[in-house]
Amino acid sequence: MALEDDIQQTFTAVEIELPETIKLLLELKDKFNIKEFNADTILKSVRDEDAQKRIFLYNRIRELLNTCRSCPLCLSDWHTQKVPGEGQLNSPLVLIGEGPGLDEDKLGRPFVGRAGQLLTTILEKLNINREKIYITNVIKCRPPQNRTPTQKEIKACSHNLELELSIISPKVIIALGAVPLNYFKPGSSIMRERGNWIVHGDFWIMPTFHPAYVLRQHGKTLTKVKWAVWQDFNNAIKKLTELSPGTLSKISLDTKE
Repeated sequence: MALEDDIQQTFTAVEIELPETIKLLLELKDKFNIKEFNADTILKSVRDEDAQKRIFLYNRIRELLNTCRSCPLCLSDWHTQKVPGEGQLNSPLVLIGEGPGLDEDKLGRPFVGRAGQLLTTILEKLNINREKIYITNVIKCRPPQNRTPTQKEIKACSHNLELELSIISPKVIIALGAVPLNYFKPGSSIMRERGNWIVHGDFWIMPTFHPAYVLRQHGKTLTKVKWAVWQDFNNAIKKLTELSPGTLSKISLDTKE
């Protein structure tokens, strides 16, 4: 779709605000003197070819997030800083968690606490380079006492995740826990849906347990939950290989810069 068509469809008698994706693409066109007018073509070229344009978009996404005042979480005493997604904007695989915890809030990075360490271990066992994929959360500010975010907070923050996904356009998403699962399929139970594919638009979504949930288990339950998560991650990687042959090598630990 041409950018002009995107803009024309957006303007109505009651709405004149452009989608954030289109705003960023217009900025990108201006900064890099891009002559192309097709939004999909521009995004494809950015994903496939141009690291400098990806860096520009990544930095702008972070800047837009830092200006977000859509909900009161950013004013909470439990909140130190916003935690943007981290990784590559051309990743075919995106991992989505619930929201930042204490460690993430301190460091400004997603999944850096104990749950993040377990996640990194899982990825390494799958020969996936964490730095080559994209990891983010449904909400970007830490809720008080790490409580589950409310639906109002999720809705207020949703434009940030939507912007990330519209730029990346991943083949496969791994939804870590109930919150990202319900973001894509409201009213769902992670216990029932875990391990079952969800097709949402162009995304293939694999729901699985959050690493923090795994860490809370003990004995036989721990063994069962760990095996379930391992199966889910393996199935996600298998689907990624089916959907986009050859991309797995680009995100492996063996990838050469």
